[in-house]
Order: sequence, then structure tokens, then C-alpha cells
Amino acid sequence: MSEMRILFVGIPADNVARVLRQLHADGAAPVHLRADSMADLDELLLQRWDVLLTAESEVHPLKELIQILHKRDLDIPIIVVADFPSLTLGEAMNIGVQDYLSSSQLDRLLPTMQREMVAAILRSNLREQVVTDYLMKEIDQLILLGYDLPYLNDRICSRMVELFDLKLVWIGARMPDGVVQPVASAGQSAYLEGIEVRWDDTPQGNGPVGRAIRGNKPESLKADSPMFKPWRARAETFAMRDILAMPLGIKGEVVGALVMYSGRDDAFDKLTVSRLSAFAGRVTVAMLGAQEQQELRLMHVAMSNAANAMFITRRDGIIEWLNEALSRFSGYSMDELTGANPRIFNSGQHDNSYWAEMWASILRGEPWRGDVVNRNRNGELYTVSQSVSPLFNEQGELTHFLAVQQDISEKKRLEEEIRHLAYHDPLTQLPNRMLFRDRVQQAIVQAHRSGHRLAVMFIDLDGFKAVNDLHGHSSGDCLLQEIAARTKLCIRSGDTVARLGGDEFTTLLHDVGDRESIERVARKLLDAAMRSCELGSGIAASVSFSIGISVYPDDGDSFDALLSHADQAMYEAKQGGKNRYVFYRGT
Repeated sequence: MSEMRILFVGIPADNVARVLRQLHADGAAPVHLRADSMADLDELLLQRWDVLLTAESEVHPLKELIQILHKRDLDIPIIVVADFPSLTLGEAMNIGVQDYLSSSQLDRLLPTMQREMVAAILRSNLREQVVTDYLMKEIDQLILLGYDLPYLNDRICSRMVELFDLKLVWIGARMPDGVVQPVASAGQSAYLEGIEVRWDDTPQGNGPVGRAIRGNKPESLKADSPMFKPWRARAETFAMRDILAMPLGIKGEVVGALVMYSGRDDAFDKLTVSRLSAFAGRVTVAMLGAQEQQELRLMHVAMSNAANAMFITRRDGIIEWLNEALSRFSGYSMDELTGANPRIFNSGQHDNSYWAEMWASILRGEPWRGDVVNRNRNGELYTVSQSVSPLFNEQGELTHFLAVQQDISEKKRLEEEIRHLAYHDPLTQLPNRMLFRDRVQQAIVQAHRSGHRLAVMFIDLDGFKAVNDLHGHSSGDCLLQEIAARTKLCIRSGDTVARLGGDEFTTLLHDVGDRESIERVARKLLDAAMRSCELGSGIAASVSFSIGISVYPDDGDSFDALLSHADQAMYEAKQGGKNRYVFYRGT
């Protein structure tokens, strides 16, 4: 059973109980609380929630709920569960709701919640990756520009507070007498006034900072932890709930700590800690370089160890210097790249005008920036955000170029995953309701211009609940995947099959000629559904379809009208004995 944290907002107690019974029956283990007032909501939003379930309510209007989450910068999926929905799904999604179910559709609730939780995780990962990459690059640039240590430390702290929405960030230096001395801070710095933090084995040294320095590994604590007792009252005054200390060290020598405080519970999960570990390394390089006050050494250390790939070329483009990251990105050795031309990375994805514009800019002495698709030594594509800066000699002559590349392949992949997840059903990979709506609306516009007709089919899978109840949800999922695959084989490549949720599917048929052409597709669908489905472990199931059909423009000239009328026809087919299709007859 998988645990999920659910916040019920404005849902009556009896409906909460119904939802929980359904989720338990479906194999979930929900941890839940209820917010029955705005005061409750303000307090409970300080905790971590996977999903927010709400009903239409004058006490908790949907728009106001969404505004509250946006104001707090919280990405919690909102799913409406209402006895008598007054909004269409499209209207609800335009407001900002992720999905909208009636109380009679609770069997769809768990897969809907799981889908939206995955989407929220992907969105969070993408945001954190973007912010992390941005800060890494900014620190690299500050080091390259030769800023002194106090400015660098202050800048690091202030940018982390701004970009990660933290209460306080400070950098502490490990002193020989066991004290951790704050050397830079941003945010609620008053917290540090008169504070005693140590790294030795004392009560003040057993907090996250002391343990991080002694153990040379990240340490996270909640403000109510016994080990945080010396500072708990002060943390509560400043509404700090989660603390993370990162050791600042290189080659085993710890010189201090980077310390962060959040006002949210569970702010520092494993993935976040892993990403922030990169900052600790970057801050250490900056501190060591500035303390030695050797500008050339600092430049070399920073550039050689930068997370971003860097290389310097002559005016004619020949590479004279590169760092290890460029070799890692491209798969070429440093020897292979030295003396080569950056054309070695050419993927063929950009036309000549793209490169002509870049060269025109940098030869004029202007910096250039853009996203570039490169090809590595193994022939694989990867995407970088590349900036090229002209370098001049003492006489003001353009002699070299400095190129900095940030690998954004993972960001692009996450963006694509999020786009796919937003428009496709995660189980069957079919288009979901949102994408189906968009395709029908586009088809209506095209049909109106051409004078052609189109058909919408609403398909309900007869016997699905019996398979789920008898053989379990994994068999039910296998059945849905098999039915989805068979349905796709029954239509033309330009037509669309979508899964609305549960055991409901829809199809869009473009440019249908006469009624007989629609009926041929309907009969193929009925025959495909009736064939026995092998579900593994010796389990087989036989099901059927009830199909309702509406036609544009006869039965409606909008998505909502066509889908609603096809739905009505489907219920008529089901009431007529199932395993049949029915055309909408009008009212």
C-alpha cells in the first residue's frame, strides 16, 4: 500500500468517509486532515500535502483556494469531488483545477490522484533543476569576475533565499576553538544575533551544523527535534520548521557549513539535498580561492572545476583551452578537443543561417546566447544553453572567444515528460480528455470550412468492474491497456482514440461519409472488444462495448454538445442490453 497525504477542504464528513473507503478498497493508504475554515487551511498548508480534495463551496470558493496556493508558491494538485457538479471539466481546468469528478465517479479518484501527483513531482523536479542550474552558473560567473569572498558569500546567501523561498541562509566558518562563526547571511538574519553554534562534541555542537562539519555530510533536522533543543525557541519565533546544513569541504577537509532554514515541513527531501550538495562544492572553491587571494589560481580552479562546460577558442575557432566538463559532456578526451574546431559537436540540427547570426554577433564584439543541439562522440544528441563572449587584448583587438555551455538535456526531457503527462493517460498512453477536447475542437473548425462531417463515439467497457473485483487492479490495468491497443487498430491513423478515465473511452472520426462508414467502425470495435483478453497468470477475461455516437453538424456544433450527446446515446446502448452501438436520436 502506498501512503499519500490528502488535505480535504470544505468536504462534508460523510463524503470524506466515502472517499477514504474507496481509496482503501483500491489499495491506497491515505494520511488525511480536514480544513473546514480558512483559519484551518492557513495552518494546515504549512504541512506537506500530495493532493487537495475539495467541493464547490461558498466558504471555500475554487478561485480563492487557487489564489491562496499561488500566493504561498505551493504546487498541490486540486481535485474537485462534488455531488452535483455545476462546472464542466474545461471550465474547472481554466480556473486552475487539475480534475473534476462527481461523487459517482470515485472509482476514478485514485488513478486521477496518482496521475496528478506524478505531474506535480515532475514540475517540482523541473523547477528545482532550473533554479539549481541557474545558481551554479551564476556562481561560476562571479568567480570568473574575481569578486572578493565577502561579496561572493553574501550574494550566494541572498540568491538562495530568493530562489528557493527560504527563511534564512548563512555560511559559517569552522574556527579552531570549536566555534562556527557566521561570515555571511541573508533572510531573517536577526535569528543569528547572539547565537552559539559549535562543531565540537558539545550540546551546541550536536545540531545539524556541528554534525555536518564533523561527519562531512549533509544533516537535516526539524525544529522540534531533541537535538535542536538549544535553538528551538528561537526557531519557533521566526517560524522555522526544517533545517539543512551542508558541509563546505574539499578533498576531505571541511572548512565550514552552508545552512538553510525553511518555513515548510519536509522542505529538504533526498533529491533536494542531492542538488544542493553541488552548491557546497562550488562555495568551497570560491572560499578557498578568495582566501588564497591568487586571482590566476582562482580563475583556473573555478573554470577547471565548473559544473558548466567551458572552452576558449582563437578568433578562427580553434580550441586552445577547455575544462573537464566539456570532455564529460561531449565524450571526447581533452587531447582530442585541444586544437579541434567546435564543429566537432555539430549535430546538423541547425541551419547555416543560425550559425551565421552567431558569428556575425561575436565578430562584432557582442556576446551571443542560444540553445544548441550538439552530438557527442557516440553520436547521441544533447542540448546545451551556450553563451559566447568575445575576449580582447590590451590593444582592444578581438583575439579569442570564451564559450560556456550548460547541459539542459535533462530539463528538456522533463519538459517533454510534463507536456506528455498533461495530455495523455499514464496507463494507456492514449490522449486524455484535455487533448481529446483540443482535437475535436480543431476538427470542428476544419469540418466547418470544408463542409465535411465528423463523428464522436463514447465507449463504455462492459464488465470491467467484475474483472477488477475478481482478479484485482493489476489485471484491470492490463485489460485497459489491451483494450486501448485493440481500439487504436480499429480506426484510421488520422483519427483519435482517447481515455476519459476509468473504463470510458472516446474516438474522433474525421471526414466520415455516410452512416454506413461510421457503422463499419462501430462493428469493428464491438468485434475487437469481444475477443478474449489474456491478462497473465492464466487469467482471461471477456468484455464488451456499449457505444454512443454523435455526428457533426447534425447532433451539435461544439465539443461539449457532441460529447454529451454521444454519452446519452451510450447509456441508451447500455440500457438496451450492451454490446451494441446507438446513434444519438435528439430530444
